[in-house]
Amino acid sequence: MRMRRWLWSAGLLAGVGLGAGCAHDEAKQARHRGEQVGEAFAHKVRFADQLSLLNQEQITLAHLALQRSDNPEVRRFAQELIRDHQRNQEELETLAESKALSLATVELSTEALSTDELAIGGAGTEGALEGLEKGEKKYNKQYDKQVEKFYEKRDALAGLSGREFDKAFLEQVTDDQDRAKELVEEGLDEYRDDTTLAVFLGRTAPVLSGHLQRAELLKGYLGD
Repeated sequence: MRMRRWLWSAGLLAGVGLGAGCAHDEAKQARHRGEQVGEAFAHKVRFADQLSLLNQEQITLAHLALQRSDNPEVRRFAQELIRDHQRNQEELETLAESKALSLATVELSTEALSTDELAIGGAGTEGALEGLEKGEKKYNKQYDKQVEKFYEKRDALAGLSGREFDKAFLEQVTDDQDRAKELVEEGLDEYRDDTTLAVFLGRTAPVLSGHLQRAELLKGYLGD
């Protein structure tokens, strides 16, 4: 269903500190520090994953709107969603690459799964691996459920047409953009010390607010 795996980076491992060859106590401390670094890194990767998934979902739904809607205003809005979320996704991928984060990329029309692993060693790096993998299975199941839920929404929308589609599409976009806005606000609070990420999120927030306003206006235009 999805294609993802951690990117074991030199940047992450540089933060671990001690490696193989430490005394017992030092190795234990190095493992603990490495695990903390790994957990923090994994949390940031998962946060970026959620932003990426939201972008990909909105792009997919917007393309569906171009296929199913006859309303020129809804189609124009769909084009805006594609433009803005593609741009945001490109910026996110550039940011992720600069931080050695490996984003989850999802094929939302066909099923795909690919994993990459890299073996490394040392007490600190072993701890980092443990930290990265902590909660991974639970997160992966949660991520898969998110994708499956999206498939259900996409297929339900694909079965609609005309004004019925437009209303359902705008309602879904409103929910999604609101969810994205909340995620960005959480990120701005949690990662305020990460300058590049905070700047990116600061640019993203007003775009999402604009989409929300636009969707609400169109919903009012369509009426009940």
